[in-house]
Amino acid sequence: MNRSVTSDGVFNTQTPGNLANDPALTPAPPALPALPAAPTPPPPLGGLGDGDDQAVDVAREQGPGITMPAGTPLVGAPRASDNVLDNRPVLPERTRLDPYMPIGMKLGSFLLYAETEVGTILTDNVLGTPIPRSDYALEFAPNLVLQSNWTRHSFTASFEADRSWYKEFPVEDTKTYAAALRGRLDIMRSSSLELDLTKSQTQEGRNSVSLVDIAGFRTSIQQEGINAAAEHTFNRLTLRVQGAVTDYHYGDAGLGIFDPVLDTIIPQQDIRDYREDELRLRASYEFNPRLTTYVEGEISREEYEQPIAVSGITRDSNGFAALSGVTFAFSDALSGDINFGWGEQTSIDDSVGPIEGLLLNANVIWQPTPMTLVEFIARSQVSTTTLVDSLGAIDRFYELSLQQAIWRYLVLGTFVSYEIADYAATPQVDQRFSTGASAECYFNPYMSVYTEYDYRDFFSNNEFDDFTENRVRIGMRIRR
Repeated sequence: MNRSVTSDGVFNTQTPGNLANDPALTPAPPALPALPAAPTPPPPLGGLGDGDDQAVDVAREQGPGITMPAGTPLVGAPRASDNVLDNRPVLPERTRLDPYMPIGMKLGSFLLYAETEVGTILTDNVLGTPIPRSDYALEFAPNLVLQSNWTRHSFTASFEADRSWYKEFPVEDTKTYAAALRGRLDIMRSSSLELDLTKSQTQEGRNSVSLVDIAGFRTSIQQEGINAAAEHTFNRLTLRVQGAVTDYHYGDAGLGIFDPVLDTIIPQQDIRDYREDELRLRASYEFNPRLTTYVEGEISREEYEQPIAVSGITRDSNGFAALSGVTFAFSDALSGDINFGWGEQTSIDDSVGPIEGLLLNANVIWQPTPMTLVEFIARSQVSTTTLVDSLGAIDRFYELSLQQAIWRYLVLGTFVSYEIADYAATPQVDQRFSTGASAECYFNPYMSVYTEYDYRDFFSNNEFDDFTENRVRIGMRIRR
């Protein structure tokens, strides 16, 4: 046995032939812990399309779901109203039970949703009069949405249109569109600024979607608006302030009225042009991710280009609304948004009675099975008018719809709706009842054919305005 002393003073004893001294059998010393990895840098502020690493992961599989009227998938609970376009004179649109929920086309860090409808309209009362006149039309309705897919900030550009060409009565051709640019700047995790620019064209007349505009001739309404908002979240409490300026311009009908003040002829429709200024405050409290309550207050002012109407009264007015509501998703099957409140619009002319009343807005979706969709929509809107001797009315709309998928790729639907406008300070009451059915067959994620039948019954305490209409739409929907 050999004994020696190492440099650190430890005896080293080695015995020849001892297996303990074999280096191959000696266990290796434990490895030292690795140094911590460098922290991952935070994502850049905004993702401006430099690469896919800035985009949020999205599902790339097309499966059954719910599609919004704009052609985009429904995310979260539905909203009772659109803060940007809720002033457009159009009826709320129901969602669609979709066996191929759209996922969009990837364009860098953007998603493009494209959809087009091409079809035919058949109606037995195209003019909406007590004596019906039948006609048919070709219809073309494109819809485009370009949506950012960034980790922070957001940008959305959208365009939708509806154009129809009637054979016998081209005066009833549909010429509507809506374009919007929407941006959100995330200053901090809990603070953001928003800016929206909108431009649209709708139409009024005997078949107008707004009851307060149903008494006039077919007229185009141009709308231009700017909307700005700031939002900040304090833990569970979110405060939001929003302001909007919207300009409404009615198309000229070729007629005019002499204005002795200006000593000129003013086009009749120009008398109805006005600007609306709105300021809205909202406070919401999130109890949990599935339940949020909120209160909302709004003040508004309508200022007409020609302050004195044909009847000699002043149409300029001021208004306010107060709402309280809840957004919920009690389960994956039941979600929605409901609010109640009070609204009022008062003319600066004391001789004109105010518009006032209770408000109810709702959009509730119940999906007991993936192949069944039940939706309830309610909207209450304070609407002014220049077509009757009244400041206007609260236009109340209610709709209940049912959609059922058969063999998944065939979706059948039905609905019933009721709308009423009780004009302020006058006995006039306009009402409209509608019902119908639909069927849509999906060949693949990109093409489907549909048919829709609508029955409309407009009735008023002025019996000379009553009329009914049966309308059928047949067409093809192409999307990508």
